Amino acid sequence: MIRASMLAVLWTLWLSGCSSAPERDYQVTTYQRQAAAWLAQGDRKRQQGAYQQALAYYGNAYRYASKRHDAEQMGLARLKQAAVYIRQGQLERAEQRITQAEVFARFEQTELASAIDFVRSKLAFARGDQGQALALVAKLQTQFSEQTEKHIYYRWVGWQYAPATLDWVQAELDIAQLAKLKADKSLNNIEIQSFVLYHNVLWRTASGQSGVERALDAAIRHFASLELSNWLVACFKLAAQYYDAAGEAERAQYYQARLTELSGDD
Repeated sequence: MIRASMLAVLWTLWLSGCSSAPERDYQVTTYQRQAAAWLAQGDRKRQQGAYQQALAYYGNAYRYASKRHDAEQMGLARLKQAAVYIRQGQLERAEQRITQAEVFARFEQTELASAIDFVRSKLAFARGDQGQALALVAKLQTQFSEQTEKHIYYRWVGWQYAPATLDWVQAELDIAQLAKLKADKSLNNIEIQSFVLYHNVLWRTASGQSGVERALDAAIRHFASLELSNWLVACFKLAAQYYDAAGEAERAQYYQARLTELSGDD
Protein backbone atom coordinates (compact mmCIF):
# COMPACT_ATOMS: atom_id res chain seq x y z
CA MET A 1 0.00 0.00 0.00
CA ILE A 2 2.83 2.39 0.89
CA ARG A 3 4.58 1.56 -2.38
CA ALA A 4 1.33 2.17 -4.30
CA SER A 5 0.82 5.54 -2.57
CA MET A 6 4.36 6.62 -3.38
CA LEU A 7 3.90 5.62 -7.01
CA ALA A 8 0.66 7.67 -7.15
CA VAL A 9 2.44 10.75 -5.79
CA LEU A 10 5.33 10.31 -8.21
CA TRP A 11 2.86 9.88 -11.08
CA THR A 12 1.08 13.09 -10.09
CA LEU A 13 4.34 15.03 -9.89
CA TRP A 14 5.41 13.65 -13.25
CA LEU A 15 2.15 14.79 -14.81
CA SER A 16 2.64 18.24 -13.24
CA GLY A 17 5.88 18.52 -15.18
CA CYS A 18 4.01 17.87 -18.42
CA SER A 19 2.03 21.10 -18.45
CA SER A 20 -0.07 21.55 -21.57
CA ALA A 21 0.94 25.22 -21.87
CA PRO A 22 4.07 27.04 -20.72
CA GLU A 23 3.62 29.42 -17.78
CA ARG A 24 5.46 32.67 -17.22
CA ASP A 25 4.25 34.51 -14.14
CA TYR A 26 1.87 31.83 -12.78
CA GLN A 27 -0.95 34.34 -12.23
CA VAL A 28 -4.58 33.24 -12.50
CA THR A 29 -6.85 36.25 -13.00
CA THR A 30 -10.27 34.72 -13.64
CA TYR A 31 -11.88 36.08 -10.47
CA GLN A 32 -10.07 39.38 -10.84
CA ARG A 33 -11.45 39.89 -14.35
CA GLN A 34 -14.94 38.86 -13.27
CA ALA A 35 -14.84 41.31 -10.36
CA ALA A 36 -13.67 44.09 -12.66
CA ALA A 37 -16.48 43.30 -15.12
CA TRP A 38 -19.10 43.47 -12.35
CA LEU A 39 -17.65 46.77 -11.12
CA ALA A 40 -17.90 48.21 -14.63
CA GLN A 41 -21.49 47.01 -15.02
CA GLY A 42 -22.32 48.47 -11.62
CA ASP A 43 -20.85 51.80 -12.70
CA ARG A 44 -23.01 51.79 -15.81
CA LYS A 45 -26.18 51.06 -13.84
CA ARG A 46 -25.28 53.77 -11.32
CA GLN A 47 -24.82 56.30 -14.13
CA GLN A 48 -28.21 55.28 -15.48
CA GLY A 49 -29.81 55.82 -12.07
CA ALA A 50 -30.59 52.11 -11.62
CA TYR A 51 -29.29 52.11 -8.08
CA GLN A 52 -30.62 48.76 -6.86
CA GLN A 53 -29.05 46.98 -9.79
CA ALA A 54 -25.82 48.87 -9.23
CA LEU A 55 -25.74 47.74 -5.60
CA ALA A 56 -26.31 44.14 -6.66
CA TYR A 57 -23.57 44.27 -9.29
CA TYR A 58 -21.12 45.79 -6.82
CA GLY A 59 -22.06 42.97 -4.45
CA ASN A 60 -21.19 40.46 -7.17
CA ALA A 61 -17.87 42.24 -7.72
CA TYR A 62 -17.13 41.95 -4.02
CA ARG A 63 -17.85 38.21 -4.00
CA TYR A 64 -15.51 37.48 -6.90
CA ALA A 65 -12.79 39.73 -5.48
CA SER A 66 -13.17 37.95 -2.15
CA LYS A 67 -12.57 34.57 -3.80
CA ARG A 68 -9.18 35.91 -4.90
CA HIS A 69 -8.58 37.85 -1.67
CA ASP A 70 -8.14 41.01 -3.73
CA ALA A 71 -8.44 43.61 -0.98
CA GLU A 72 -8.20 46.48 -3.46
CA GLN A 73 -11.22 45.36 -5.45
CA MET A 74 -13.10 44.31 -2.33
CA GLY A 75 -12.64 47.75 -0.80
CA LEU A 76 -13.52 49.49 -4.03
CA ALA A 77 -16.75 47.52 -4.34
CA ARG A 78 -17.73 48.50 -0.81
CA LEU A 79 -16.93 52.17 -1.43
CA LYS A 80 -19.01 52.20 -4.59
CA GLN A 81 -21.90 50.71 -2.64
CA ALA A 82 -21.40 53.39 0.01
CA ALA A 83 -21.63 56.12 -2.64
CA VAL A 84 -24.94 54.68 -3.86
CA TYR A 85 -26.29 54.47 -0.31
CA ILE A 86 -25.36 58.12 0.25
CA ARG A 87 -27.23 59.01 -2.92
CA GLN A 88 -30.26 57.14 -1.56
CA GLY A 89 -30.00 58.78 1.87
CA GLN A 90 -29.14 55.49 3.61
CA LEU A 91 -26.26 56.98 5.57
CA GLU A 92 -25.82 54.25 8.17
CA ARG A 93 -25.44 51.62 5.49
CA ALA A 94 -22.95 53.88 3.77
CA GLU A 95 -20.98 54.18 7.01
CA GLN A 96 -20.84 50.39 7.32
CA ARG A 97 -19.50 49.98 3.80
CA ILE A 98 -16.86 52.68 4.28
CA THR A 99 -15.76 51.07 7.52
CA GLN A 100 -15.30 47.74 5.73
CA ALA A 101 -13.10 49.42 3.13
CA GLU A 102 -11.08 51.07 5.89
CA VAL A 103 -10.41 47.66 7.43
CA PHE A 104 -8.99 46.39 4.13
CA ALA A 105 -6.84 49.51 3.83
CA ARG A 106 -5.58 49.01 7.38
CA PHE A 107 -4.55 45.37 7.15
CA GLU A 108 -3.69 44.97 3.47
CA GLN A 109 -1.52 46.79 0.96
CA THR A 110 -4.01 48.84 -1.02
CA GLU A 111 -4.33 52.25 -2.65
CA LEU A 112 -7.77 52.91 -1.21
CA ALA A 113 -6.89 55.90 1.00
CA SER A 114 -7.90 58.65 -1.46
CA ALA A 115 -11.13 56.86 -2.44
CA ILE A 116 -12.00 56.47 1.25
CA ASP A 117 -11.36 60.16 1.87
CA PHE A 118 -13.59 61.10 -1.05
CA VAL A 119 -16.54 58.91 -0.04
CA ARG A 120 -16.14 60.10 3.54
CA SER A 121 -16.36 63.68 2.27
CA LYS A 122 -19.64 62.83 0.52
CA LEU A 123 -20.96 61.22 3.70
CA ALA A 124 -19.92 64.22 5.80
CA PHE A 125 -21.69 66.61 3.43
CA ALA A 126 -24.83 64.45 3.45
CA ARG A 127 -24.76 64.64 7.26
CA GLY A 128 -24.48 68.42 7.17
CA ASP A 129 -20.83 68.58 8.20
CA GLN A 130 -19.64 71.01 5.55
CA GLY A 131 -16.36 71.66 7.35
CA GLN A 132 -15.20 68.04 7.25
CA ALA A 133 -16.44 67.60 3.69
CA LEU A 134 -14.45 70.62 2.51
CA ALA A 135 -11.35 69.63 4.49
CA LEU A 136 -11.28 66.17 2.91
CA VAL A 137 -11.83 67.43 -0.62
CA ALA A 138 -9.16 70.13 -0.14
CA LYS A 139 -6.76 67.38 0.92
CA LEU A 140 -7.57 65.51 -2.29
CA GLN A 141 -7.04 68.62 -4.42
CA THR A 142 -3.58 68.97 -2.93
CA GLN A 143 -2.82 65.28 -3.28
CA PHE A 144 -3.75 65.28 -6.97
CA SER A 145 -2.44 68.72 -7.85
CA GLU A 146 -0.30 67.23 -10.61
CA GLN A 147 -3.13 65.15 -12.12
CA THR A 148 -5.25 67.63 -14.07
CA GLU A 149 -8.33 65.49 -14.46
CA LYS A 150 -8.70 64.55 -10.80
CA HIS A 151 -7.68 67.99 -9.60
CA ILE A 152 -10.47 69.54 -11.67
CA TYR A 153 -12.97 67.03 -10.35
CA TYR A 154 -12.16 67.64 -6.70
CA ARG A 155 -12.27 71.41 -7.29
CA TRP A 156 -15.80 71.09 -8.69
CA VAL A 157 -16.85 68.84 -5.81
CA GLY A 158 -15.56 71.56 -3.49
CA TRP A 159 -17.76 74.07 -5.30
CA GLN A 160 -20.67 71.68 -4.88
CA TYR A 161 -20.05 71.66 -1.13
CA ALA A 162 -19.55 75.45 -0.96
CA PRO A 163 -21.26 77.15 -3.96
CA ALA A 164 -20.19 80.62 -2.82
CA THR A 165 -16.58 79.75 -3.66
CA LEU A 166 -17.35 79.01 -7.33
CA ASP A 167 -14.98 80.79 -9.74
CA TRP A 168 -16.54 81.05 -13.20
CA VAL A 169 -13.30 82.01 -14.90
CA GLN A 170 -11.64 78.88 -13.53
CA ALA A 171 -14.74 76.85 -14.40
CA GLU A 172 -14.44 77.84 -18.07
CA LEU A 173 -10.77 76.85 -18.07
CA ASP A 174 -11.62 73.49 -16.51
CA ILE A 175 -14.32 72.75 -19.08
CA ALA A 176 -11.94 73.56 -21.91
CA GLN A 177 -9.19 71.43 -20.39
CA LEU A 178 -11.45 68.39 -20.07
CA ALA A 179 -12.66 68.87 -23.65
CA LYS A 180 -9.04 68.90 -24.82
CA LEU A 181 -8.22 65.76 -22.86
CA LYS A 182 -11.20 64.01 -24.43
CA ALA A 183 -10.25 65.20 -27.93
CA ASP A 184 -6.71 63.95 -27.36
CA LYS A 185 -8.12 60.60 -26.17
CA SER A 186 -6.31 61.03 -22.87
CA LEU A 187 -9.37 61.49 -20.65
CA ASN A 188 -9.26 58.63 -18.14
CA ASN A 189 -12.69 58.98 -16.53
CA ILE A 190 -15.64 60.19 -18.60
CA GLU A 191 -17.71 60.54 -15.42
CA ILE A 192 -15.61 63.54 -14.45
CA GLN A 193 -16.61 65.35 -17.63
CA SER A 194 -20.23 64.29 -17.09
CA PHE A 195 -20.18 65.75 -13.57
CA VAL A 196 -18.65 69.02 -14.77
CA LEU A 197 -20.91 69.53 -17.79
CA TYR A 198 -24.12 68.85 -15.88
CA HIS A 199 -23.20 71.05 -12.95
CA ASN A 200 -22.09 73.77 -15.34
CA VAL A 201 -25.68 73.91 -16.62
CA LEU A 202 -27.24 73.49 -13.19
CA TRP A 203 -25.22 76.24 -11.53
CA ARG A 204 -25.52 78.66 -14.46
CA THR A 205 -29.32 78.39 -14.53
CA ALA A 206 -29.54 78.65 -10.73
CA SER A 207 -27.33 81.76 -10.51
CA GLY A 208 -28.49 83.57 -13.63
CA GLN A 209 -25.02 83.25 -15.14
CA SER A 210 -24.58 83.86 -18.86
CA GLY A 211 -23.75 81.06 -21.28
CA VAL A 212 -26.63 78.77 -20.30
CA GLU A 213 -27.63 77.92 -23.88
CA ARG A 214 -24.09 76.92 -24.84
CA ALA A 215 -23.79 74.89 -21.64
CA LEU A 216 -27.09 73.14 -22.29
CA ASP A 217 -26.07 72.24 -25.83
CA ALA A 218 -22.74 70.81 -24.66
CA ALA A 219 -24.33 68.77 -21.88
CA ILE A 220 -27.12 67.38 -24.08
CA ARG A 221 -24.67 66.33 -26.79
CA HIS A 222 -22.42 64.74 -24.17
CA PHE A 223 -25.11 62.63 -22.51
CA ALA A 224 -26.65 61.70 -25.86
CA SER A 225 -23.26 60.33 -26.97
CA LEU A 226 -23.13 58.20 -23.81
CA GLU A 227 -26.78 57.10 -24.21
CA LEU A 228 -27.54 58.16 -20.65
CA SER A 229 -31.24 58.89 -21.01
CA ASN A 230 -31.71 59.71 -17.33
CA TRP A 231 -29.20 62.56 -17.60
CA LEU A 232 -30.81 63.76 -20.83
CA VAL A 233 -34.08 63.95 -18.86
CA ALA A 234 -32.33 66.08 -16.24
CA CYS A 235 -30.95 68.39 -18.94
CA PHE A 236 -34.30 68.68 -20.72
CA LYS A 237 -35.93 69.65 -17.43
CA LEU A 238 -33.38 72.43 -16.90
CA ALA A 239 -33.81 73.54 -20.53
CA ALA A 240 -37.60 73.71 -20.27
CA GLN A 241 -37.37 75.76 -17.07
CA TYR A 242 -34.71 78.07 -18.48
CA TYR A 243 -36.49 78.84 -21.75
CA ASP A 244 -39.84 79.27 -20.00
CA ALA A 245 -38.30 81.85 -17.67
CA ALA A 246 -36.64 83.54 -20.66
CA GLY A 247 -40.01 83.93 -22.35
CA GLU A 248 -39.21 81.52 -25.20
CA ALA A 249 -42.43 79.56 -24.96
CA GLU A 250 -42.06 77.44 -28.10
CA ARG A 251 -38.57 76.29 -27.22
CA ALA A 252 -39.66 75.60 -23.63
CA GLN A 253 -42.55 73.51 -24.94
CA TYR A 254 -40.18 71.61 -27.22
CA TYR A 255 -37.93 70.58 -24.34
CA GLN A 256 -40.93 69.83 -22.14
CA ALA A 257 -42.23 67.50 -24.84
CA ARG A 258 -38.85 65.77 -25.07
CA LEU A 259 -38.77 65.52 -21.28
CA THR A 260 -42.24 63.97 -21.16
CA GLU A 261 -41.51 61.56 -23.99
CA LEU A 262 -38.19 60.38 -22.62
CA SER A 263 -39.45 60.14 -19.04
CA GLY A 264 -42.22 57.81 -20.23
CA ASP A 265 -39.85 55.39 -21.97
CA ASP A 266 -39.46 51.95 -20.45
